[in-house]
Amino acid sequence: MKNKRKVLLCGLLVILMLGLLALAGCGGKTDGKSENALQEGGSSGQGTIKLGWVAPLTGTGAAYGEQMLNGAKLAAEEINAAGGINGEKIEIVPQDDKSDPKEAASIANKFVNDSGILAVVGNYNSSCALSGAPIYTEAELPMIHVGTSPAFTEQNYPYLFRISVTDAFQGVFVSEWMYEDGYRKAAILYENDDYGRGLNDVVTKKFKELGGEIVASESYMLGETKDYTALLTKVKSAGADVLFIGGLYTEAALIAKQMKQVNLDIPVYGTDGIYENIFIELGGEAVEGFHVSGLLVPSDPDPKVQEFVQKFEKAYGFIPGTYAAYHYDATKLLAQAIQAVGKDRVKIKEYLEGLKEPFPGVTGAITFNETHDAMRTGMKRMVVEKGQWTLDK
Repeated sequence: MKNKRKVLLCGLLVILMLGLLALAGCGGKTDGKSENALQEGGSSGQGTIKLGWVAPLTGTGAAYGEQMLNGAKLAAEEINAAGGINGEKIEIVPQDDKSDPKEAASIANKFVNDSGILAVVGNYNSSCALSGAPIYTEAELPMIHVGTSPAFTEQNYPYLFRISVTDAFQGVFVSEWMYEDGYRKAAILYENDDYGRGLNDVVTKKFKELGGEIVASESYMLGETKDYTALLTKVKSAGADVLFIGGLYTEAALIAKQMKQVNLDIPVYGTDGIYENIFIELGGEAVEGFHVSGLLVPSDPDPKVQEFVQKFEKAYGFIPGTYAAYHYDATKLLAQAIQAVGKDRVKIKEYLEGLKEPFPGVTGAITFNETHDAMRTGMKRMVVEKGQWTLDK
């Protein structure tokens, strides 16, 4: 009998221990929410919310990439300092696409296969964004990018959203500006890629529609062309009274210096790809008087703009440009979407499509149209004056 009692007692103890272990295993669901429910809407208050980030951190676009990453990081730090999203911290997962479309596609595949990444911010180069676009769309991973090629509008990728201003918008804006300033014979130098060709096409078409003439149109290779004197000699021989550069700040600074070498003294206009402080550092006196379009003006008295500029400069040691502001706004907007709809890629995309109120970004109010282009009411006319960017008078 004693042995039977011992066996029975041991059995009861085993059953009791198993029951306690089972209760411990259910402890994470005592509030009645399943794991799926947490993923859909709420949060356990633990872990991180991952956002992919991709742009050039090496190569010709590295300076842009650095400040864009800083803009995204600053936004994430502010959100996290305020408690995060439902108690969870935002984690920026950066990748360097080296301005290479093949690298951008590889990174896109990496992001879509990471189920923890809810959305992506990037790319800088239009060719890189276009190479990743089909991958993000097929995997239903939303992305906010700053590529400006008209191809995004034409192809209307459902999971891509453009926060920057399109080439079409800027090309028309600057064409009208040149014409209003009295110029009638324009020459165009543009980088031979999606970005530069898009600007060349738009400016050529619009300037002619206004009544002007395109007297020269020459391309160069981004990161490869260093000597522009032959192209500039063609511009001079064509009798141009104004030059439009469809390219970025490094090449534009070289062009400005080499204009002096061929004694080409005509006004120069461009878009926000040139609107960076480093452009003035690289070009020095040669870029005095350059005209470009932009959205972020560091001297803008708007309190939210001043707060952003001051925080950015304090954190990173230099005044932010437009692209830093784009990525700051994109990160804040994605955080707002996740806060509203939860950790669900498809719902984030649907939220961005159906923004009820314009998002109040430092680059201006943002909503998206049916092709996912940011709706902008206008741009600023900027000119280099005494070594600084100022509003054109």
